[in-house]
Amino acid sequence: MINLADDRTSTIVKEILYWKEHKLLPESQCDFLLALYTQGNDNSLSDIKREKYKPFLYIQLILLVLMVPFSFLVVYFTQFSFILQLSILVLFMGYSIWVFRYFYRNKINYVHISVIVPLVILLMTTDLITNKLQINPYVTISIFLLIFVTWYWLGKKLHYRYLMLSSVLAIILLLFVNFSHLFSFN
Repeated sequence: MINLADDRTSTIVKEILYWKEHKLLPESQCDFLLALYTQGNDNSLSDIKREKYKPFLYIQLILLVLMVPFSFLVVYFTQFSFILQLSILVLFMGYSIWVFRYFYRNKINYVHISVIVPLVILLMTTDLITNKLQINPYVTISIFLLIFVTWYWLGKKLHYRYLMLSSVLAIILLLFVNFSHLFSFN
């Protein structure tokens, strides 16, 4: 008999979540009803949400991770036209930003992966554009510096130390590689 009551409560909680998600009731009323039916226990509520989105989450994560090698493949190992390569990279960038926004809004633990992937795709896109358009090397360096400063700003805004640290290291490496010929290291 207890199991039947748990099933009913679970069904009611799922229905209230549906109402909240589709804004069929005001959010405050949905929160009140959820607190009432879960008896203030958010664990049962989060378990229901996790079960609902678990396969979707893993598919999104796998697609996101696969975008980096596919982007690398498209840029460096295919004979596609420049426009097609750029279109594919922009499509990948848009999808990865969408996944980041989804993970960030829902506070999913894998949000860090969804931060790194669009930044790496942005680097490949910038490299492709600067190489194909044969932009002045100093302008290219300036563009990459701007990207790395953006990484730092994003890391500071999201409070991700690894992003701030990687941007500083990338700036140092970029400047060292491009301007080390000006100094004597004997």
